[in-house]
Amino acid sequence: MLALVTTGILTRKLGSEGYGAFTLISSLFVMLDSLADFGIKTIGIRELANGKKIMGKIIKLKTLMTTGSWLLGLVVIWGLDSLVGIRIEAVVALTMVWLTSMLGVGEMVWQKNLKMERKTLVDIVFPLLFMAGLWVWKDSLSLMVVYGILLGARIISLMLGWRWLRNEKEFLEIEWSNGKIGDLWKEVWPMGVFLLLFAAYDRVVDSILISHFLGIEQVAYYGLAYKIYGVLIQPAYFYVNSVFPLLSGKFNDKKEIFNKSLLILIAGMLVVVVGTWIWADWAVELLGGPGYEMAAKVLRVLILGCLFTYIGHLVGFTLIAKGGQKDLLKVGLIGLVFNLSLNWLLIPSYGIIVAAWITVATEALDMGLMMIFLNKLNTKA
Repeated sequence: MLALVTTGILTRKLGSEGYGAFTLISSLFVMLDSLADFGIKTIGIRELANGKKIMGKIIKLKTLMTTGSWLLGLVVIWGLDSLVGIRIEAVVALTMVWLTSMLGVGEMVWQKNLKMERKTLVDIVFPLLFMAGLWVWKDSLSLMVVYGILLGARIISLMLGWRWLRNEKEFLEIEWSNGKIGDLWKEVWPMGVFLLLFAAYDRVVDSILISHFLGIEQVAYYGLAYKIYGVLIQPAYFYVNSVFPLLSGKFNDKKEIFNKSLLILIAGMLVVVVGTWIWADWAVELLGGPGYEMAAKVLRVLILGCLFTYIGHLVGFTLIAKGGQKDLLKVGLIGLVFNLSLNWLLIPSYGIIVAAWITVATEALDMGLMMIFLNKLNTKA
């Protein structure tokens, strides 16, 4: 909800072109964040939940991947024509890659120890500070000021998280001597490549192609609808994140956890889809103000994706818990080819509405493939 409030401020204060630029930069750095994480967080939680003492390896590998992601970000910023005129702002945003990576290490420990209230508090403090900063500087907002506020909010929220993390057993008992990361890399890389592919077709491909074929203003309309859609996916993501250590660890009732979770997610998904379909015009008018009416049409299409993403989150994380990250890589490759091909062919003629339908179709394809792979794993077991 805080994210939606800040979106309402940004759309009004930055205008459609400014918010389009904000959306473009944010979409690109989702992919850089995925490279910095490279599946280390998800696989790390699974391994920690099984009692393995690998925190030293995790920190080393995360540092290596984050450094590579940051350097690649600099290359992208100066190589991508779409960022001409906003490159300095993009460099400020690039700093967030390091901070997000640091937060990821803490989240692994909290999830493994089932201390999700600490992750929740940090997740609330960050957008709350961001919103407060936007309000304080509302009369002088520019893209540079927005990213400066965002950076400050993340630093303060990380300081709060570090007060809890420094006394956690996983940090106090780090075994740096077991520091070879080769075995961890073997487990991580399929998940990492999948996350990169998923980030590419989930957030980057459509934004770049819309910008290229239709202009930055259309990115703003699509970006506002996608922001609302992304927020409405979060309950499923947060829920599955919370039960992931239980699906991964040494518990006997995993099937019961899965079945109960499936019922909870289906109920939540139905409420979200029906409610958003009814209130889409109101939500877009509230958040975007005049001139964003097209975003409501896009949102009504995108929200249908929740029919697949809510269940897909549970199936995907269960697949990872069972060691099926290589199967997820296959899902990512197929999804990227499907999404990129259709977007490239259809966006120039049919605009952002077809981009939304392609997103929904890709979510359905991903969920279907993950269910097939999970069923194969269960049959083997």
